[in-house]
Amino acid sequence: MPLRPFHRIPSPRIPNLLLAAPLLLTGLLLPDIPALPGGAVAAQTIPSPYRFVDDRHEAGIFVAAARENRGEMELGPGGGMLFGGRYSIELGGPFALEASSFLLPTDRKVRVPGDEGGIDDLGTADALVGAIDARVRFGLTGARTWHRLAPFVLAGGGVAGDFYGRSELEEELPREVSFRFGPSFLGVLGGGTRWLPAERITVRADVLLNIWKVGTPQAFLRRDDELGPIPQQEWTGVPAFSLGLSYRF
Repeated sequence: MPLRPFHRIPSPRIPNLLLAAPLLLTGLLLPDIPALPGGAVAAQTIPSPYRFVDDRHEAGIFVAAARENRGEMELGPGGGMLFGGRYSIELGGPFALEASSFLLPTDRKVRVPGDEGGIDDLGTADALVGAIDARVRFGLTGARTWHRLAPFVLAGGGVAGDFYGRSELEEELPREVSFRFGPSFLGVLGGGTRWLPAERITVRADVLLNIWKVGTPQAFLRRDDELGPIPQQEWTGVPAFSLGLSYRF
């Protein structure tokens, strides 16, 4: 029996739609992917709230409101508005060294032991308290800012005194009766924050406690049996809130 010639069975054709499906799917997804110039896909980045402070030096001025604390005998200087200047240098890491000085125009009470007991007030005298100190500042965010803020704590010490000395009310009084403030050791404790709104400018707010010594004239100490317990000297704390403006370089 003669054999029939072999006929090749045709293979089924894949529909053109199946071949085009991947291309269509890619075309649908690509519009949702952001692209950089040149066809590169843009990567999303989260900006950091921290910024490094590269400037090491800072100098500026400040004004502060100081509360009144004349001491137990009410002989010390009062409060008021003080004005000062400040310079700082970054030591590395979170530490900085500062030098500060201020003037406080205020007054003080002129008081003397009474002839019949008690204490007589003769009036008030002008006072000009001047101070200079050195401080160590510790930045809570290190050498960086957080949302342009740099909170800190500080501590230091210096010297303070009254530049005016004796007043007209005390000219006729013996030295042992009249009061004189300073020179006295000055201790400084506090904290605050720096705000860096621009490349070279710093706005600063401080809450400080200035601690100085107020002595008692000898005339009061000799009559402690009449006047009651009298401190020979006392350390008074004067709170102050200051605002300052500085230039970094």
